[in-house]
Amino acid sequence: MKRFWKKGFVWILVFLVVASAVAVVRAATITETEWENAITDPGIELIAGTNATLNVTILTSSGDPFALSSYTNADQLEVTAKFIDEYGNALDMDGDGTADIYTLTNTSTPGLWTGIITLGNVTPGEYTLKIEALAKNSTTNTIVDNATMQLSVWIAGGPYWVSVADIKDGDTVEIGSLSFTIRGLSELGAILDLGNLSTKTITDDDRDGIFSWQYDVTGDGANDWIVFTKSDDDSDRYIMMVYSSDANLLDNFNLESDFEVRESDGRVKFTNKVFKDLNNYKAYVVWDESFWAKFGIKAVDYYIIPLKGREHWTEGWGNVERTDIKVIKRVTYLGGLFGSEEEVYSGNIFNKNVNIDDLITVFGKWTGNAARISSGVWEIRKGLGDITIPNSYSLKERDLKALSVSSEDWRGFNPITKPSGRGFFKPNLDWKSILGLEDDEESS
Repeated sequence: MKRFWKKGFVWILVFLVVASAVAVVRAATITETEWENAITDPGIELIAGTNATLNVTILTSSGDPFALSSYTNADQLEVTAKFIDEYGNALDMDGDGTADIYTLTNTSTPGLWTGIITLGNVTPGEYTLKIEALAKNSTTNTIVDNATMQLSVWIAGGPYWVSVADIKDGDTVEIGSLSFTIRGLSELGAILDLGNLSTKTITDDDRDGIFSWQYDVTGDGANDWIVFTKSDDDSDRYIMMVYSSDANLLDNFNLESDFEVRESDGRVKFTNKVFKDLNNYKAYVVWDESFWAKFGIKAVDYYIIPLKGREHWTEGWGNVERTDIKVIKRVTYLGGLFGSEEEVYSGNIFNKNVNIDDLITVFGKWTGNAARISSGVWEIRKGLGDITIPNSYSLKERDLKALSVSSEDWRGFNPITKPSGRGFFKPNLDWKSILGLEDDEESS
């Protein structure tokens, strides 16, 4: 019995050793991916109709570069990439009816592999890219080492795109010569009423929350993409994105500034007000026109100021991430002898109704974007929004530089030109920083 126990113990020990050895078997690893001719900030975005270069660094299960010289039991190495569906099947990415598998080749640097990812005019949206590395023994027909990685990739429909917020059922959209009214807008799709009893039905066939239509918006002979997606703010609003390879896309929208007086409360809504146009930024002064303000007794003015710099105007992987402003409330008494100032809002306004003191609303509505491939980023070239104010206020539009030196846009004193203040009213905010004047001084 004792001998049997010892023999059993030995077999258990052998089993544990073998199990342990199996448990610590390691696979090869893909340690790094780098892209060329692609958007990489904040995530990976490729542009339909273009080629991007994918560079992959791979290590063997032993931590050596993924190269034949690192193996004694493999005589074939294979590295591929493919866009896959939910079942892992490769997708057709160039429209020829055949699934596309991209082959990567090893470079002169051991472990570094590179390949060209070619895209046709595929539907914009989120895709999954699977990268796989295999080390094979052709004699035994076995895989001796392998590595896989899956990446989420957004494919944009062109290097130029416009994003329009607050799209609702019944809205009429005008882009160049194209005009349509949206009917039956829902998560399933929409019917676009083109007029003259002509309609176009678009549906979300793959249930990814995105539905689209190809149409030559700019009239250059090439199809563009009109894409709808549900807003992520739990509202009934949708966002419309229009992609094109034509740089004239941004000029095909009717963006004339207008205003309307609302019958319900007499408030005045100003539409399509420009906050950013390339490197030009527009501020808006909401000027108190009340009886008390006109006689210098008490005035409450607001300064809506777009923030300068790319970090405040960013695209966020298939959507608009930031269009930042600050709103400063300035209260003055007795013509500015007494007063106070405070920041009442700072942050993004795109697709967001920003309510200021239940008096003013600011809504970021439209952005025009262009790809800066060499830098790996999108540039928001133009940003517009709507401003709604009480009828006891007026709205002044000013360039940031002009606002910083004017006298008629400030009660009592201009805090930039007279930082010491007036009377008992001393500025407590860094107005130079708010208006981006420090950046101008550094660049001059």
